[in-house]
Amino acid sequence: MGRDSAARVEELFATLGIADKVSRVAPNVWTLEKGSALVQVVAAPDFVVATAKVAERAPADGREAFYARLLAANQTLLGAFFTLENDGSIRINQVVPVDWLDPPELAFLVANVASQADAWDDKLRVDDKPRPPE
Repeated sequence: MGRDSAARVEELFATLGIADKVSRVAPNVWTLEKGSALVQVVAAPDFVVATAKVAERAPADGREAFYARLLAANQTLLGAFFTLENDGSIRINQVVPVDWLDPPELAFLVANVASQADAWDDKLRVDDKPRPPE
């Protein structure tokens, strides 16, 4: 279950000096709060993913436009991307092969997902509020 990749992630957290800021919630999963984002780092055998929830659900009105907006925004997320989860929530994710991981790469992975999530959770929360009739 990703023991080598989990050990590598743990070492990198220590090297980056953030081991005390992450919480291990499973043998291969950590969480870290950055801004308004709660970033999860998941170590799988061959890759590491950073992920953060940005919306509980798509808005009831204008879903097609909402999803089109997210797809278009994927081009601007510096390697991260939006996903629609089975429970209807929307997440920002970024995946890196374990072999690529070094301190700067893990720092970028976590910081980019946190930064994107911090920006987009605000944008999507505004979009999810009921709008006055036109």
